[in-house]
Amino acid sequence: MKLDSIRPVGTGVALNGLNGNGGHEVQGVAISLGAGHGRPARMSEGQHPFPPAGRSEFLIKKNGEGVNLLNAATYHGISFFILCIGVLPFSVTEWAGNSLASLWFAIDKKHRQITLDNIRQAYGNQLSDQQHRDLARAVFKNTVGMFFEHARFRRIHPWNYSKFLSIRGLVNLTIARARGKGVLCFSAHLGNWELVPTIGHLVDIPISIVYRKLKFPPLDRYVKERRSATGCRMLTMHRALDEVMASLTRGEVAGMIIDQNTSNRSHGAFVNFFGRKACANTGPAMLALSTDASVLPIFTFRENGKFIIEILPHVPTVRTGDYPTDLKENTRIYNAIIETYVKKYPEQWFWIHNRWRTKPVNKA
Repeated sequence: MKLDSIRPVGTGVALNGLNGNGGHEVQGVAISLGAGHGRPARMSEGQHPFPPAGRSEFLIKKNGEGVNLLNAATYHGISFFILCIGVLPFSVTEWAGNSLASLWFAIDKKHRQITLDNIRQAYGNQLSDQQHRDLARAVFKNTVGMFFEHARFRRIHPWNYSKFLSIRGLVNLTIARARGKGVLCFSAHLGNWELVPTIGHLVDIPISIVYRKLKFPPLDRYVKERRSATGCRMLTMHRALDEVMASLTRGEVAGMIIDQNTSNRSHGAFVNFFGRKACANTGPAMLALSTDASVLPIFTFRENGKFIIEILPHVPTVRTGDYPTDLKENTRIYNAIIETYVKKYPEQWFWIHNRWRTKPVNKA
């Protein structure tokens, strides 16, 4: 790997098109961004209109889920704050992003150490200690930069997304859909991965996205609604299997990010990732074997100051008749493809995550 490939990336792409400087074009269509905020549920007979003594908040209903007023207020606060960030000049957000990333790297010893350990284990003597630290700093900047990029995208109507994104390999998606077996896409926490859900809108194709529900309800609501605003159907990971299976059976497109540690060994397989055994999610391989769907890798990254979404050709599913072997082999292939792209854009991958946390069981 060349030294200049690990240069800090700052806070990402300037989105200069907001100032009239143009960008790449792909076809796009408009979608509705409307999302209702629900209303308080009707009280049942005998129910007191105020909370019982000792409770600090009462519940309202939104989309069938109980959401307390504090969470609702926090959600709107998050949304308003991000909107305000989005109107700041790029020079200001660039400075703020670099400063916050440097501060985060300096004070967050836990994640700094995880990042450095991951990089050292992956690259070893290929890089000097200083290069290890430079790469780690660039990773923190990339992660913080995503926030500011998202805030600036909030100002852009979906009609205009195509001005700031370039899609490569769209023909691969067209060919895969033509098979009529469904299309299963997998991706990684690379570049600005939050751009992945925009694909469905840009090419006018409905897509279901599997995501991990966040532990902080207001932020989870915000992230889910923003991703859904691009027209994607969001499926929580713990109950997505049947829905994804049904979607693929109907010939639709589904996607998931699969490059993080799988803590439940029964749902994972140990494969080589940067020369170390990593417990990888076997869900995509299981779906491919069960449905005969086309499997497409999709990655987002920044290149020469532009956002790129690259769709790779269909990955043939290995079928030997030995299901456990096929499950592991296909999982290995998917992770090898991810590793290839991480090596191409190492400063844009989420090394902060403890990818190798789950260890193989020592049978001895």
